Amino acid sequence: MVAWLFQTPPLNGNARRTYRYHLLYALCDALTGGVIATAPFIALKQMGAPDWQLGIKLTLSGLGMLATLYLSHWMAIRHKMPFVFWPGLMCVATTGAMALTEDSFLFLFFSGLGLMFNTITRPAVAAIVRVNYPAEHRGQATGEIRRWSSLVFLLTVLASAILLDLASVHDPDRIMTLVHGLLILATVSILAAYLLFRQIRVEESISELLTEARPPVLQSFRDALAILVRDTRFCWYILGCFAFIFSAATYVSFIPAFLNRDLQFNYVQCVLFLHVIPAIAAFFATGRLGTWFDRVGLSIAWAWVRFGWALDPLLLAASTAFVPVLGTEVVLLAVLARVCLGTVQGGYWILWWQIGVAYYAKPGADTSRYQGILVFVDGISKMTAPALGAWILAQPGSSREILFVIGGLGVLFSALISLCHARRDRRDNHLLTTAEYEAQFDERMD
Repeated sequence: MVAWLFQTPPLNGNARRTYRYHLLYALCDALTGGVIATAPFIALKQMGAPDWQLGIKLTLSGLGMLATLYLSHWMAIRHKMPFVFWPGLMCVATTGAMALTEDSFLFLFFSGLGLMFNTITRPAVAAIVRVNYPAEHRGQATGEIRRWSSLVFLLTVLASAILLDLASVHDPDRIMTLVHGLLILATVSILAAYLLFRQIRVEESISELLTEARPPVLQSFRDALAILVRDTRFCWYILGCFAFIFSAATYVSFIPAFLNRDLQFNYVQCVLFLHVIPAIAAFFATGRLGTWFDRVGLSIAWAWVRFGWALDPLLLAASTAFVPVLGTEVVLLAVLARVCLGTVQGGYWILWWQIGVAYYAKPGADTSRYQGILVFVDGISKMTAPALGAWILAQPGSSREILFVIGGLGVLFSALISLCHARRDRRDNHLLTTAEYEAQFDERMD
């Protein structure tokens, strides 16, 4: 049991040092994320936020993702750490700003800005992960980090919800004081996270790096288009990713309102279903998923992740549709929905943010360029899909359950795209592990 809990990857030298600082960074980031995860419920319950404001956070994160196409081109042959640290400090500032307002719009706006700056760091983090971890153990290392950060997130979000519920019952006039205190804690924690990450020694080849002025904005778009034109495998990958993230983004912003207003849950109940149950499932599943990802073609891995993800909205919709038949036992469907999500949620994070583009991009500068294209597509989805979800909800006879079904079917379609991609890779002898893919370039260099 102890051996399963502490499965330290077999790393040496700077990779082992990187793992330690990466883990500490992720734990501090998870603590902040656990506090910020209660923001939608605070806005709904304490500030009277309307449903449409719940999409602000996702839309702003999408705006940051659009910027990453240019930033990833800029950082391609430059030092990566500044592209993590300086946006990270802006994330610290916006988290602190949340403690200074009690207006629901500004509260959610600053929350979205924080997520936006956090998102901007992702291509640089992916590039650092690739150069500092060996391909054979990259999935295991990031999986273990995600597993433990999910546990910290779980404990933090649950503790925050319990404190908010206790304050709501025993001292409702001082609940905003508690909110401000939690946000100050979150600010200190996210500052520590980026200070710790800055201690990582990035194994960059200094002779290949440039320090010249920023490249023209249009050049980044031309380079991205050139990548998509010449790399048909990556085009398939982008198509599946767009279908997945767009479909998921149509409904995910409205799950808090579903729990709070349709199911009439309190803080703890909302947090249990929105975060805690998925985090528990992620803790038990993510480490093993990361190790499995090191041994299979990532298109197959994506198909399973997306299938598990699709079950979540479909079962949530069923949890209210079957109330007349199952009565109170229908809550088990909602629990199963969140378990399905949590089981693959950590896998999604590993594939999307840490190791996915390494299956397509050549080692070197292309890592951040490919990741930038992926995040750009993510941004377009998250800026437009929540508005589509709101429009669907506004139609006569529509409901959150209908929206969940539409989104879930879209995610299932993205899983089918991944299966087609895997079949095409098998036919063309490209169904390799990431280590096998990268070994091809080592052989050419030899």
